[in-house]
Amino acid sequence: MLYLIDEPMADIGLRTAADDPDACVVLIQDGVFLSPELDADLYAVEKDAAVRGVDLPEGIEEITYDGLIDLIVENEVKNFV
Repeated sequence: MLYLIDEPMADIGLRTAADDPDACVVLIQDGVFLSPELDADLYAVEKDAAVRGVDLPEGIEEITYDGLIDLIVENEVKNFV
């Protein structure tokens, strides 16, 4: 399951993802300010991080919007934006 996480709904989204052994989490928009500690694949949209001047912590892979689209097409999505 792919979880799209932005700041306003982050707590709910991250708790839900934590209970999913197949979780894949993408931080988008203001979600890039978060540093979740999950046993999941973690991604952040590089343009969102760059615009906000955020240096992503180790363990979070930067992806492009094209990469995000690929993940959305390949996975069932839960949106917490």
